[in-house]
Amino acid sequence: MARDSSKTKHDRRICGSLVDRRSYLKLTGSTALAVAGVGTFGGGAAAAEYETITIPANTQKQFQVGSGETFENTLIDISATGADARIVASGSDWTIRNVGFTGAADMSGPHSPGKNLGGYPNLIAASGTGTIEHVYLGDGVSGDMVRKGAIGVSSSHDGHINLNEVTMNGWTGNAIYAGGAAKSSGGGGTLAFDRCLLKNNNISHLRIATDGTTVKNTVIYNTEDVPLHPINGGVVNSRGVYDGYGTSGNVIEFENCHIDCTDANTNGGASALAATKTTFRVKDSQVKGQLIGNVETTNVGENPSHEPPKGAPTTAEQAASGSGASGGNSENGGSSAKTGTDNSGNGDNSGSKSGDNAADSGSSGDTASNSSDSNDTSKKTPPADAEVNEQRVSAAPGSADSYCFTYEGRRYCFDFSNLSTLVKQLI
Repeated sequence: MARDSSKTKHDRRICGSLVDRRSYLKLTGSTALAVAGVGTFGGGAAAAEYETITIPANTQKQFQVGSGETFENTLIDISATGADARIVASGSDWTIRNVGFTGAADMSGPHSPGKNLGGYPNLIAASGTGTIEHVYLGDGVSGDMVRKGAIGVSSSHDGHINLNEVTMNGWTGNAIYAGGAAKSSGGGGTLAFDRCLLKNNNISHLRIATDGTTVKNTVIYNTEDVPLHPINGGVVNSRGVYDGYGTSGNVIEFENCHIDCTDANTNGGASALAATKTTFRVKDSQVKGQLIGNVETTNVGENPSHEPPKGAPTTAEQAASGSGASGGNSENGGSSAKTGTDNSGNGDNSGSKSGDNAADSGSSGDTASNSSDSNDTSKKTPPADAEVNEQRVSAAPGSADSYCFTYEGRRYCFDFSNLSTLVKQLI
């Protein structure tokens, strides 16, 4: 259970094949069928009720998550002027799941270099061993010249963090800063990204450098809407993935990723992949943009897609409720358009043309946005796991009493034999 200084959060969830009596009495007709159907037979995370925590204007709130604790099914509203919040996770076996931050952050800017107007440098600060899963950090900062990142990983991080279905859009101080763990004095902890979405982040989308870190099924791109970082009067240096620390013996693996970061969308330096110290090993992916340093490619094409990965939330409400994209880039990686090994270093070991002094902007580790993706209402084919669940229903005892229907491309089923048993218990 996560803790904050003012109150303890109690989550209410509807999940699995059973609905508690009190919750069920609040539901009638098709609503009850839909909720039970999503919880039992849906293709993604179980549908859940969630708590909304509204941060008042000019107020900061911090939530602590320690060893064995879980912070989940929560929407945190920081839309009020001067409102700010962050989650600090440390220790072992902690989990941040189904969490969405809504509202653009404005607490730490605008300001000139070296000056900070207050607020937290990141929405999530993490270290140790844990999981960040189905989380939306996509509303970014409130305009230019605000210095803030989505996730900061401490330089002392010495464990392993899984980041699954995490959306990070519109941040100025690196979407995620984790490079410091690869310093000679760092903890050397690893990260594993899977089905993440990153868009229009300044300095870098991912700053990672420790050996054993992996990035899979992830989409990274920029457009003309990268917010300005306050250094040098407003720089845009929107690198896809950048290291900054480590050695060539530190290998970061990429698989089935779509990366589209080019200089055309910046006023400074940009690159798709900048392995200035470490080695990036990329396979079965689509990459558009400059490759700098020790970048090795196998079966890598140049036609990346911007479609969100399967399950990545495109709104804060989707994240908090456990829902997300049902299609996307989970299995559409590279082509033979560009094959073999490409050590494409061009002599530029900086990874940027300007603004490198801002590259450490998220280094403390304590330390939509204009996203058109959130408007994607296209209906997608249910994933394979949903079809497997439906097959189980059709073969299950009492399936003659089941009712099934399709809504927005997904099929939901409800077993009335379970319902009759529940009603008898209520009576």
